[in-house]
Amino acid sequence: MRMWMLDPRVLCRLHLLGEHGELHKHRSSFVKQRSIAGRRGQIEPLAMKSRHDDLAEEMLRRRYRHESPYELPDLSYLSELDRGMKVDLVESRADLMGRCSDCATRILDLERTSII
Repeated sequence: MRMWMLDPRVLCRLHLLGEHGELHKHRSSFVKQRSIAGRRGQIEPLAMKSRHDDLAEEMLRRRYRHESPYELPDLSYLSELDRGMKVDLVESRADLMGRCSDCATRILDLERTSII
């Protein structure tokens, strides 16, 4: 599971829908109280609900269908350190730009127009 945590407007269709799907798919890992130690720097557990809602809002703005609400699972089993994990936005941006030319173009276009 990975949360890009970048402005949803910069995500291409594949990455927007992919991150949204990952939040839903991996929710069960949190319900089953699985370790997330290997995901440091890639997810923000406390931000999963708000991130989902931001992604869903962007999906609707693009006129994609969204019919899957998200309920934040109980994260009390996680250590304070794990619950408070944050995504490294600089690394996330660089990684996404290296993976996807569509996202890279969107990022640069939005930065150029100072929208983000």
